[in-house]
Order: sequence, then structure tokens, then C-alpha cells
Amino acid sequence: MSQPANPTSPQYWRSLINQSAIRFFVLRALWDKDSYGYILSQEIEQLSWGFCTPTESTLYPALNDLEKRNLIKSTPITVSGRVRKVYHITEAGRLAFRTAAKVWGEIIPAVRKATTL
Repeated sequence: MSQPANPTSPQYWRSLINQSAIRFFVLRALWDKDSYGYILSQEIEQLSWGFCTPTESTLYPALNDLEKRNLIKSTPITVSGRVRKVYHITEAGRLAFRTAAKVWGEIIPAVRKATTL
């Protein structure tokens, strides 16, 4: 059995925040262009200034969730004999991103103020 998460470690808090932020950054990354898993993970890391470093175990569940909610769509393509899913944002995804950006914009000043001790 694994050790329980340690709420005094930065990794604990990064993991919790990352679970939400990754969806935000997926939608942002797909805003301008379609992408597939590996490139998408690099774009998310770049957009988040290295805060979100998606792995397969965090990226693909987020992609599946967003696709189930009709915020993104995937199209299988074959590249060098391998099938890849290329993801693109839907109109519902664009609306969701605008909403998320507004909400993140509301909470960021509160977090900044609360972290000043």
C-alpha cells in the first residue's frame, strides 16, 4: 500500500492544482491549432511556464473527460504507420475556455492576497 499524500509537500499541492489546471491549458493549447498528445503535453508545459508537466496518466484522462463533455473532438490519423488522435477544440470548448479564463481571473487576485503573509 502506498503512503498517504503529504499535504506539507509542494508535490501534494501541485498535483491537486494540476488536476484542474491541465484542462484549462488543454483548451488554451487547442485554441489556435489542433494537436496530438505528445506535442500537446509540450505546449501545456510551455503555456504554464513549467507548472503543468503532463504525463500520460494525467493528460489522457483529461483529454477523455473533455471529449466526453464535447469540449474537444479527436480525429484518428496515421503517421508513419502509427495511428494518432489529433485533438481540436469545439465551439462548446471555446465557450468553456472563456468561462474558465474569467473564473481563473477572479481567483488569482484572491490567491495572491492570501499568500502574502
